[in-house]
Amino acid sequence: MKNGKYQVAIVGAGGIARWAHMPGWQKQDDVEILAVADPDWETAQKFAADFNIPHVFTEYQKIAEMDQVDIVDVCAPNSVHCPASVSALLSGKHVLCEKPLAVKSSEVIEMITAANQTGKKLMCAQHQRFRKESRVVKDLIDDGVFGEIYFAQAQALRRRSVPARPTFIKKELSGGGPLLDIGVHILDLTYWFMGCPKVASVKGVTFTKLAKREDVHGLWGEWDRQAYDVEDFAAGFIRFTNGTAISLSCSFLANITVIEDFSTILYGTQAGIHWPNGKLATEKNGVLQDIELHIPQHPEVRPHAEEIRVFLECVRENKPVPVKPEESLEVIKMLEGIYQSAETGQEVIFAPAG
Repeated sequence: MKNGKYQVAIVGAGGIARWAHMPGWQKQDDVEILAVADPDWETAQKFAADFNIPHVFTEYQKIAEMDQVDIVDVCAPNSVHCPASVSALLSGKHVLCEKPLAVKSSEVIEMITAANQTGKKLMCAQHQRFRKESRVVKDLIDDGVFGEIYFAQAQALRRRSVPARPTFIKKELSGGGPLLDIGVHILDLTYWFMGCPKVASVKGVTFTKLAKREDVHGLWGEWDRQAYDVEDFAAGFIRFTNGTAISLSCSFLANITVIEDFSTILYGTQAGIHWPNGKLATEKNGVLQDIELHIPQHPEVRPHAEEIRVFLECVRENKPVPVKPEESLEVIKMLEGIYQSAETGQEVIFAPAG
């Protein structure tokens, strides 16, 4: 710390760092942004100028060499998450890393090992957990309102919304398509709702049916169809060792009747609920009841800012982070399993189901 303030460095000066993470850090009174690193020098310089950041680099390794940095926020492409995080952790810095925590379970294990060796905090920025409606549903789950949640249907479907940048459509940078970009969000959230059990097995399929077609267009602009080498649709069925299960589907381009369906349906023995609309279904005294939750919203409390506030609190008070790296490891194992199953046509077995 310097002058009573935590010194933070940003790795990756793209959109998520600019419009989501920086506003969150700026809300913290005991934080200064000391450095930014991005391989594109002009992008890094502009980011530094816009946010009055004194140190600018093109290599994230330079940040690891800065002894005064306390926290590194990794907002770089997915393929950089592991090496940038490990570099920061091994140099004695706490790490908040954008989702997915890494593109392979072996990389997540490497990150966890580095965090354990140094005693530093490591957390994946799964901001959907920090939405108000998510916290309310989780509290109801923990209070036993739903009984045992034994199954969930999770969807992260877009109609015509490919992020038209290489960091999302080239496997060497992203590690995958919508499964790793938006599927990780709804899967992590649903998994958290269900109590984070251990994964037993995964069966999955992937398709690239629309992204290569010249007659299919995007609401977010056109993408390089020749460079596109990830899936545009993925689906999986995940079983856990406690006998519960999740079905997952996600797409950038699906032919659906809405622009986006980002939701999960939880099936419990006492009640079920649709997230995020808060419609709860149950039965009391032989009468079917449909209840709509009215959750007060606070526009000034944004989930990215809230995850940053909570992470900083964990650093400040030396508390465990709420998104445990071990939970993120299970999520990456599920996503990795879907890709493996899609490639082999076989179910991927991790452990016997209970």
